[in-house]
Amino acid sequence: MAKDDAFWLNAAYIVFLLLTAYVAFKAFETVGIQTGWLERFEWFHYSAYLASGIAGVGAAWALRADPERNEYFLAAIGELRKVAWPTWPDTKRMTVVVCVVVGIFAVIVGVFDVIWSRILKLLIA
Repeated sequence: MAKDDAFWLNAAYIVFLLLTAYVAFKAFETVGIQTGWLERFEWFHYSAYLASGIAGVGAAWALRADPERNEYFLAAIGELRKVAWPTWPDTKRMTVVVCVVVGIFAVIVGVFDVIWSRILKLLIA
């Protein structure tokens, strides 16, 4: 485990905290709108901020608390460092190959569709 790996794992935990807090806030806000509490109570908006912050911190803390999970994430980061990512020209070439193959199969499926629809029209009519 490199220090850089630990940095990226901590950055991922912070992003997870922020995303969880955002989703929790949107959920609390939706409940407030649906129940009318957002309009009736001035404190509801602030309590939604507080509750979503607590939810985000709690979720990130629970995720970070398990040492086995921490080691798994660090091992995954270490394995990703070993990956040989394709170069930009290789990526463009493989994308063109995929588009050509998809186009060929689309034509084949289209031809079969036309043939089967004509056969079914002859059988039904």
